[in-house]
Amino acid sequence: MGNRAVCTQRRDKTVWTPPGSGQWKLNVDAAVMGEAGCGMGIVIRNHTGGVERMGVQQVRERWDPDIAEAMAAGFGLRTALQMGLDNMVLESDCLALIIMLKSKSFPTNYFGRMGKVVSDLASNFSCIRFNFTRREGNYVAHELAHLLPIDYSTRYWVGTYPERIEPFVELDALALPS
Repeated sequence: MGNRAVCTQRRDKTVWTPPGSGQWKLNVDAAVMGEAGCGMGIVIRNHTGGVERMGVQQVRERWDPDIAEAMAAGFGLRTALQMGLDNMVLESDCLALIIMLKSKSFPTNYFGRMGKVVSDLASNFSCIRFNFTRREGNYVAHELAHLLPIDYSTRYWVGTYPERIEPFVELDALALPS
């Protein structure tokens, strides 16, 4: 672990807020879509609220919701690492995941094993903070997780958004301090 600083501040929010200067915010969410499988949505933004990248990963697996949320967090952290980002704030509306990551207490079940994988990925960042946010503060990732059509792939967007997602990005921008 070395010099790694782990910030564990809890914030319950109802609107999306940008990270501090020099930080990146990663919002993640998952959707369990019945027999169709699961969708995972991520959005990475800078301190001004600018979207750096958003992505969706859709799989045929039918995970329990908490496991799907952990998988979405892993998908987001791997993406941030591939982008070479550091000083990260990971936000999710899955309170059980955030509590587990902050406490570093991993149950001896599949959810705990997936949480440990996410924690191991997080150890690659010099500073990482885990925040719980309500769905209202996580709508872009939420809508990405539910994106249709389902095509069982990983898709990314840089500089553009799926048409269905655009209104949610704009709503977040309206909530930003001027």
